[in-house]
Amino acid sequence: MQKDFSSIVSPDAPEEERNWWVHAILGLASAIASLPVIWILLTAFMPSDIAQSMPPKVLFWPTLDAFHELIVERDMLYFMMNSAIVAIVSTVLSVVLGMFCAYALARYDFAGKDDVAFWILTNRMMPAVAIVLPMFLIFQTVNLLDTRVGLIILYTAMQLPFVVWMLKGYFEEVPRQLEEIALVDGDTWFGAFRKVVLPMMAPAITATAIFVLILSWNEYAFAFFLTGSEAKTLPPAVVTFAVNAEVSWDVLGAACLIITAPIMIFVVAVQKRFISGLSMGMVR
Repeated sequence: MQKDFSSIVSPDAPEEERNWWVHAILGLASAIASLPVIWILLTAFMPSDIAQSMPPKVLFWPTLDAFHELIVERDMLYFMMNSAIVAIVSTVLSVVLGMFCAYALARYDFAGKDDVAFWILTNRMMPAVAIVLPMFLIFQTVNLLDTRVGLIILYTAMQLPFVVWMLKGYFEEVPRQLEEIALVDGDTWFGAFRKVVLPMMAPAITATAIFVLILSWNEYAFAFFLTGSEAKTLPPAVVTFAVNAEVSWDVLGAACLIITAPIMIFVVAVQKRFISGLSMGMVR
């Protein structure tokens, strides 16, 4: 006997009511994915004895002892400053340089264009572990070991292929006729680029810059092998709290919160531009 489900969900019901099970599954998946983040947040504010206790305790009186140890005794703010300087400067350089390279690949035809584009892409395919020793020897030769300048140059070169290939597709979506109109009106190619193309590309450039900033902020391998005490960034500094014989879980949780919170706050603040940039070009 065929059952009538019309009394449960009407065909004329809103889409949200018809697809309630999709929202339920997404909500459950989001809750499960959020559990590690919630536990790190709780651990960061736990007293040391409770953080070391087994089984773990959820109810406790929060404390800032772990943050005091990181900031006052272990100079974590200095490592955060290194991460901010290296990530921001390398992001600006890679986006500016990559933007013009992507524009050239999208707009001009020249001999070997496809080969150049593929060569740029292959530079991003190289795993960091494969070149960390040669980079160490190069940095040692040119006296760039344990310097912010060295990391900025390296991160810029690392992120350029990603920027070029991200922006190349977006540039191809911008109609060439708009630039030609500006050129007919007397603008130079750079004037047409600045007045016509750049405003239209702002969301895409913002989204690409956010990706690059996150990648630079979280980079670990090169920051670990090529820095010491002067230019060390947050990722290798945080790992040092988890390699001892006895791990201080409250300090490790506070360190993870310190390295995660700035980038999360930044992404939340610019999420509208981020989504706008990712969706650019999807609808002509």
